[in-house]
Formats: sequence, structure tokens, C-alpha cells
Amino acid sequence: MKAIEFIVFDLDGTLLDTAQDFFLAVNKLRSQYNLEPCEFDEIRSRVSEGAVSLARYAFCLDPENKEEIEFHRQELLEIYESCCLDKTTPFDGINELLEEINNADLKWGIVTNKPKVFAKRIVSHFFIPYKPHCLICPEHTGERKPSPKGLLKACEVTKSLPSSSVYIGDHSIDIEAGKRAKIITIAAAYGYIPLGQSCSEWQADFIAESPHQIKSFIPSIS
Repeated sequence: MKAIEFIVFDLDGTLLDTAQDFFLAVNKLRSQYNLEPCEFDEIRSRVSEGAVSLARYAFCLDPENKEEIEFHRQELLEIYESCCLDKTTPFDGINELLEEINNADLKWGIVTNKPKVFAKRIVSHFFIPYKPHCLICPEHTGERKPSPKGLLKACEVTKSLPSSSVYIGDHSIDIEAGKRAKIITIAAAYGYIPLGQSCSEWQADFIAESPHQIKSFIPSIS
């Protein structure tokens, strides 16, 4: 691999284990409608697909039922706002990895589909000491991944070449976005892989089974 100058991460399922807080929020919402709790694995596998996917699953909604999905999505996000820091933690090894990135004088940032209001709050809580160079959310570009616009914006903000950058994510849309931006991709196999999928199907450049393994694909860190 050529020398990497900029390392970009997805947020949920890549840097942070946010599934427990979404699990609490979804089941609290279901309880308001006298519905039984969902299974944790079902929620975990959908977190990286966002609140639309979680709302659809929570109420078994057809994708065409857009108004009802949006109504429940807003309800879910209101609940999530009250618990989004309760049980969320960085994945084991992430803080050490960020320290090593900083010690190597490399730039790093975050490109996420998470709404800015939540992303800024969570990133400020966990990662300000590690000094991310950027946080790019859908509001910054008007598009969500798999659009490459967020990644290209991150490269622009940090004055980095896509060909000298790497993107790490736990969903096929992350890998697709990276490829469309002509950025090297690493699939985070430890993250929220949708049930029935394997990240080996995504044709990422590399697959990391743990955060500790990420640096083995980026010689610039060593």
C-alpha cells in the first residue's frame, strides 16, 4: 500500500459500539405501542443502516409506507437523544489506535450517515481529546453514503488526496462510497454486519477482524 496521510472512519459500528443505546430506544418505542421487545441481534445488525431501517423493523413496515416510517423514525430519534450516551463505548482498541495515528502525525476524521445533531454530541463526548480533523455528516453535503460526497468533502477539508486516504466502515455502503471516491477501503468485520451478509462479499481492499488489526494494513502508523 502507498503511504497513507489521511485515515477516515465510519462512526456507528466502526469507532463506537452504539447498539445497546439503539436497542434501548427501539424497545422503549415499541413498549409505547404495547409491543414485545425486539431481539438485540436484530437491532445490532441494522444500526449501520440508520434510523429508517430501525423504524421499519420495529413496526414491520413496508418500505413504500414512507410517511409512517418517517413518523416512527422521528419518535425513535427523540428517544435516542435521551439515551445516546448511556451505554455507547468505543470498540476495544479504538482509543489506542487513535493515539497511534496521532503519534504518527497522520490526519484522521469521521464520515457518517448519522445526523449532525447526534454525531457532534457523541464525537465531542468520546473523541475530542484525540483531535479529529473533520466530522462530515449528511447535512454537510446533502447526500448520504453510498454517495462519495462525504468522503470527498473530508479530503477537501483536510487537503488530502483520495489516493493517499483510507476509509474504514462496517457496511457495504461504506465500501461502495470509498470505492466511488477512489479511496482505499477497509471493512470492519467486528461491526454491525447485516444478518445474512459477509463483509467478504463487499470487495473491500482489506478486512479487519478487530480495531487492533487496522493498523497492520496502514504502514504509515507503524
